[in-house]
Amino acid sequence: MATGQAPFNPVPAMRTYPPVEHPVVVIGPQYLAQYPVELAVNSDFKVSDINGTLIFHVKSKLLTLHGRRFLKDAAGNTLVNLRKKIRTMHRWWEAFRGESEEENDLLFTAKKLKLFQSKTELHVFLGNNKGEVPDFKVKEGYSESSCSILLGDSNTM
Repeated sequence: MATGQAPFNPVPAMRTYPPVEHPVVVIGPQYLAQYPVELAVNSDFKVSDINGTLIFHVKSKLLTLHGRRFLKDAAGNTLVNLRKKIRTMHRWWEAFRGESEEENDLLFTAKKLKLFQSKTELHVFLGNNKGEVPDFKVKEGYSESSCSILLGDSNTM
């Protein structure tokens, strides 16, 4: 990278899927792909596309009460502060913009659907959604390293 240039975020590899009709921006438009993206998460919590290009990674703060984790982009910028809610029955997580924990920076909450699951299923509610219907569902695939993200209460990937 030339001196003075801002680091860039890699563009995930594209497969032959139809374009997303109504994309939803959660973190920022620079992280929005106009097509479905296949990502892989390895045991070090590094998220890569199908070509092995690093897209995101997760860093943990050890020995914290709320189990804080930080989602960072490929350049190392903190995008999301993930905080486990304590004293909840369904394992709720809260996600805040950057390193914030302010209510007005809440991006989304996610809850594990059942206490005991053979395959993980999460319901994700965007920050302004206080209802019963999730904005997204995350369902574990055939292996722990694969999942599908579905729009709302539908089967739209």
